[in-house]
Amino acid sequence: MSAAGPAGLSNRSVKDDIRDYWSIRAETYDLSPGHGQMGMREAQAWSDLIHDHLGHGAGRRALDLGCGTGTMSLLMQAAGFDVTGLDFAGPMLERARRKAQGAGVPIAFVAGDAEHTLEPEAHYDAIIARNLLWTLPDPRQAVGEWCRILRPGGRLLVIDGDFVRRSRIERFVPMLDGIFGKIRDGHSLLTVAQWEEHGRIMARLPFHRGMRVEDVAALFAGAGLVEQRRDGLQGIRRGRGLHLASRAGAIAWSQHRFAVSACKPQEGHIR
Repeated sequence: MSAAGPAGLSNRSVKDDIRDYWSIRAETYDLSPGHGQMGMREAQAWSDLIHDHLGHGAGRRALDLGCGTGTMSLLMQAAGFDVTGLDFAGPMLERARRKAQGAGVPIAFVAGDAEHTLEPEAHYDAIIARNLLWTLPDPRQAVGEWCRILRPGGRLLVIDGDFVRRSRIERFVPMLDGIFGKIRDGHSLLTVAQWEEHGRIMARLPFHRGMRVEDVAALFAGAGLVEQRRDGLQGIRRGRGLHLASRAGAIAWSQHRFAVSACKPQEGHIR
């Protein structure tokens, strides 16, 4: 329920709606591929991606922004990073803490706003944000904030995609659903009411028409980040055993998913 202000106007912000939406999504989030359901090959593929972009952990401080139920936090901790996970939604953090406790690993999970983290300046050697940037009301502010808390020479890794625009193959899928049944993915877990709320929130966000790798690259460049690297997540798809010959594989390979990383310049660096 929305709190009403003068003349019946709601005093809720889009961030309130985002927090509530992802708090509800926490109930089924680990049923989505790549979250709770992850085989050894996929986990290794994610570990390889982390290493390729962020290097060895070696006790360096890392922040997992929008950590959700902690899947990436655990992978980064296993890679040797000293990890903090930050998320807006309390129920997500509760599940992340239970995962870490069950695995016996010391990860600090904190409640916070990814656009205004309140973390110390130049504190982290590495920052990762998976499937987060496209959900934010002010992505430019967010990237600027992440640069603030990243130390000079540190690296920011964004793993994201276009979750709005569908490929031609995805548009063709509904014709096959009645014959072969629906493919189970994160979207298939949503109720009609959740889909409607998702649509209402997305309509109010900057990337409501979808986000492409070039959009993230431009945000990075605008924030002064250098040495960009891109990845089309082919290794992740292979790690999940998704092959073009299968319907699920054809859909996955047609989707616009990517990783982009860049470095905060060292002091005295000339662009």
